[in-house]
Amino acid sequence: MGSAFGDLLRDCRLSVGWTQDELADRSGVSVHSISVLEAGRRQPRLSSVARLADALGLAARRREQLLAAARTVSAPARPRVGPEPVQARPNAPCQLPYDTRLFTGRARELDQLLSLARSAPAGSACGMVVISAIDGMGGVGKSALAVRAAHRARAQFPDGQLFVDLHGHTAGTAPVSPADALDWLLRSLGVPPQQIPEDLSTRAALYRERLADTRTLIILDNAASSAQVRPLLPGTSGCLVLITSRRRLTGLDDAHSLAVDLLPGPDAVALLREAAGPGRVPADDPAADELVELCGRLPLAIRIAAARLRHQRGLRLESLVELLRDEHHRLTHLTDEDRSLTAVFATSFASLAPAEQNLLRLLARVPGHDVDSYAVAALADTDQRTAEQLLESLLDHNLMVQRVPGRYLFHDLVGLYARSTVEEPQAGAGAKAADEDPDAPLHRLAGYYQQAAAQANEHLARHTRPGRHLAPAVSVTLPAPTDRAGALGWMRSEYQNLLALLGHPVAASMPWFTVSLSADLAAFLLMEGRWGQAAALHQSAVTAAAAAGDRGGEPDALCDLGRVRHATGDYHAAAELYEQALTIHQKLGDRHGEANDLHELGRIRLLTGEIREAAWLHERALATFRALGDRLGEARALCDLGRARHSLGDSPGAVELSLQVLDLYRIMGDRRGEAAALHDLAFVLDETGDWGGAGKFYQEALTIYQDLNSVQGVANTLRGLGRVQRAAGDHQGAAELHQRSLDACREAGSRHGEADSLRGLGQAREALGDSREATALYQQALALYREIGGRLGETTTLLDLAALTERTTGPGAALPLHQQALALARDTDRALDQAHALDGAARCALALGDRAGAQAHLEDLVALYRRLDSPAEAEAAARLSALRAVGERG
Repeated sequence: MGSAFGDLLRDCRLSVGWTQDELADRSGVSVHSISVLEAGRRQPRLSSVARLADALGLAARRREQLLAAARTVSAPARPRVGPEPVQARPNAPCQLPYDTRLFTGRARELDQLLSLARSAPAGSACGMVVISAIDGMGGVGKSALAVRAAHRARAQFPDGQLFVDLHGHTAGTAPVSPADALDWLLRSLGVPPQQIPEDLSTRAALYRERLADTRTLIILDNAASSAQVRPLLPGTSGCLVLITSRRRLTGLDDAHSLAVDLLPGPDAVALLREAAGPGRVPADDPAADELVELCGRLPLAIRIAAARLRHQRGLRLESLVELLRDEHHRLTHLTDEDRSLTAVFATSFASLAPAEQNLLRLLARVPGHDVDSYAVAALADTDQRTAEQLLESLLDHNLMVQRVPGRYLFHDLVGLYARSTVEEPQAGAGAKAADEDPDAPLHRLAGYYQQAAAQANEHLARHTRPGRHLAPAVSVTLPAPTDRAGALGWMRSEYQNLLALLGHPVAASMPWFTVSLSADLAAFLLMEGRWGQAAALHQSAVTAAAAAGDRGGEPDALCDLGRVRHATGDYHAAAELYEQALTIHQKLGDRHGEANDLHELGRIRLLTGEIREAAWLHERALATFRALGDRLGEARALCDLGRARHSLGDSPGAVELSLQVLDLYRIMGDRRGEAAALHDLAFVLDETGDWGGAGKFYQEALTIYQDLNSVQGVANTLRGLGRVQRAAGDHQGAAELHQRSLDACREAGSRHGEADSLRGLGQAREALGDSREATALYQQALALYREIGGRLGETTTLLDLAALTERTTGPGAALPLHQQALALARDTDRALDQAHALDGAARCALALGDRAGAQAHLEDLVALYRRLDSPAEAEAAARLSALRAVGERG
């Protein structure tokens, strides 16, 4: 009865993935008590069972099952470990190595092996012997795990526990042949030497006969291949075979595979602390975390490092960390009396075929992170299918890691070892490899990346570069992203590798590579908000193009650098860069480049308040784009011309242009452009009071931006929806939308967007009655606009702050703010902002008793409204007449 309860408790624990230690921590029941309860050696107390059930969070039905099982236990059961208590056979062999005390973590893996041990008597689903093939890189602790599991399950296998080291990866020792391994195993089972057959198949048959109907545990350690271990497997159920290997033994169809990975950080530190001895690794010392990371969280490396701390009492933890930071000598420091990581990796390397060894050496030269089979095919000058097969073989040997499907990388320490082999002779590489320029593989890789990046950029670029001249194409197979999402995925996987290759010394001989990648990464880095990396890349491209005499590449890189300065709010620097690019493009007669520069310069002029010049620049760019037949350029120029028209007070004209742009983008199937046009149309309607129409178009734009995963686009549209919500009276909803926009802008690093969101949030807080918070938000926005040179934003924020100050502090404090806004609005020729500032200044002047000043402001206001043909002229004229009448009576 105790057995039934123990099995049920164990199943409940394993179903939530906890160890006995974790259940003890959560329930308050000791680890020892849980252990003996699961083993059926103690009668359970209902109070303890209730605590265990609570900790496990059991459903009502499962909880009642556990309590019912506990109630049926009337007396302690006899000691047991497995499902069937058995008596060990006299003289049964027990060859298990000692179970090290330095064993931490691996609870999930250990539970999995012990579960297999419990199922061994019944066999696998097909009634066959239960086999677990444990694989992992050298030094990861496969043997220690197998031995720990074997000791824990030993009592379930009364007919013996056999162990044989197959020397699959032992330095200086050839792998044990199946015949020799069977000789050892048969002798261990009591077969006299003279009765052991010579023939392998007959020897294997005798081995299976001796194990039939027994419960024997066999550890086949350090296996080289499936072929080596296949003759060593029992033929019937009852036995458990644990196999460890640095290779994935994919040829063992009936085996349960168990991959042993690196230790998690906390377990790695626990191993270091235990192995180093008392007092050598203080608790919560950050140096311990760094040390285990420098050891790659590889148990063997951690044990070697810990042994140095244990035996060299004068060696401080921080000093050892400092030694291991040196990549060139790290493997040298991870060696002791009879253990060496270099030797471990060398035996793995020696087991590879020549083509795999050569690829490992090539990969060691590649900067960056992980790679795919397309890049490796170019590197190795082979086809993509062969590259994939070689990578998969290295993966099977646990010399590479695959964190993401289709991408391969080194473990840090394996990478260090591989780089140390680069200068070694390449046995079997052939005459081609011997005669080849040592930098040729990296040149091939650069050529592949250039073509692949250009292909991906076709789906991402927001402007045309028809004058680009690529280096001679490399004959390679390219991935084929068919849409923007695929191109983004490729860029996100590879851009770090591209930048890393640019930083490699070999890139100095490839200025074309720098210039080309600068052009093809520009759109991606800009939309991802990776502006620091983009600025460094484009500046390098400017320098490389100038040095190489690439007059076409230099202005393109200047323009790309200008876009980055624009995005970060450095409008003055952006304008200078666009002007430099424009001068060079005009000298070259490059009309396409000239049109791009005019358009970008117009966008800056609009932001800095030079609105009429902005409109003129956009009109010139638009005419050139149309003459060249560049519909994308035409759409972009029309879009920004509409913004300029709106800023000049021509809202109907802005709406008309926005609708033209929207049609153009929809015809081209450009969803990103469509979203931008919808946003601009919504913005104009928003400012003219058509909040229903504005909300509809904002929502359509938001849906597209969310589909495209555009952080900046989502932020801008949320801000627009916030304005619509505020106009509809939902001030709390408006505040939430502006806060989301602010968070997104800060995440993207958009300083102008951040300022706009601060202003919108201030308006919402003001509407909610929180004047103090609103004032603080307006002041933050104002400071940011002034810092980045955003004069339009500065003007509108001054107007907001002036109106709030007028209501809360009084007209005396508000009048100077209205006057500052008026000066800026006149300087930037913003008619509507001038009107708002004149109106506010007139109110304040009148409240302060300055009728003459108020009358002058109202006269200017009436004249302005008349020029704009605004219906607001009548109300302003009536106020002016009333003020004059008072003056005449006075």
